[in-house]
Amino acid sequence: MSSENMVRPVTTRASSTVDLVLHEIRRSIMNGALAPGEPFVVQTLTAQLGVSHVPVREALRQLEAQGLIELKRSRSAVVTPLDLDDLQNIYRMRLCTEPTLSAQSVSLRSPAELDRLAEIVELMTLGHGSESTWDLHREFHAGLIQPAAGVWGLRVARVLWDAAERYTRITFDTVGQEPDDVEEGRRRHLALVDAARSRDPERMNAEMHSHLTGNLETVATRLRAVALDPNTTPTTPM
Repeated sequence: MSSENMVRPVTTRASSTVDLVLHEIRRSIMNGALAPGEPFVVQTLTAQLGVSHVPVREALRQLEAQGLIELKRSRSAVVTPLDLDDLQNIYRMRLCTEPTLSAQSVSLRSPAELDRLAEIVELMTLGHGSESTWDLHREFHAGLIQPAAGVWGLRVARVLWDAAERYTRITFDTVGQEPDDVEEGRRRHLALVDAARSRDPERMNAEMHSHLTGNLETVATRLRAVALDPNTTPTTPM
C-alpha cells in the first residue's frame, strides 16, 4: 500500500489535533485504508496517527454522530458504507424543499438578517480548517429558509442535513481545502446572499437549486472516482 493509501501521522501538521484526526480518518475512509464494513482497532489507529487516544476517541465520537462510523464495545469501529443512491435520494428531497423555502423567505427577511448571512460567509472563510465551520455552514443554510420554513420546516431540513453531512464532510473536508477552493466556496455562498438581497423569489429559487445541484454532482463524482482513483479530490467547495 502506498503512503497515500494508508493512515498517516498527524503530529507534524498545524491545526487542532482533533480536527487533524477527523480529517485524516475521513481521508482514509475515502482512499480505502479504512474500508466500509470492515472493523478496525482503535488502538492500532491511534498508533498509526501518532497521537494519544484522547483526540482519537473524540474524533471517533464525532464521526459516529455524523454517521460515518459505528463504535463497538470491543474497542473497535466499523466504517459505515456510503451509498450513491442514498446520496441522490437525500438531495432529491433537499431540492424539493430548500429552493422553495428560500424563495418564500426573500420578502420576510430583515436587513440585519441579511447582514448576518454575509457575516457567516466571512466567518466560514476565516475559520476554514476548523470544525466550527460546519456549525456556521448549517446556521447559514438555516438562515436562508428560516423565515418561511417555520418549526416543522426546519425540523425536516435538519434531518436531511444530518443525512447529507456524512457525505459532504468527507468530500468538502475543510482541513484539506486549498486556498482557491476556500475562495470559490466563499464566492458560491455570497451568490446565495446576493440572491437573498435581491428580494427576487425566482432568482433565489434558481440560485439555491444551482448550489445544491452543484454540491450533489461534486459529491457523486467523488464517490464514483474513489473506486478508480482514491487520490481524486473535489474541484468545487461546499
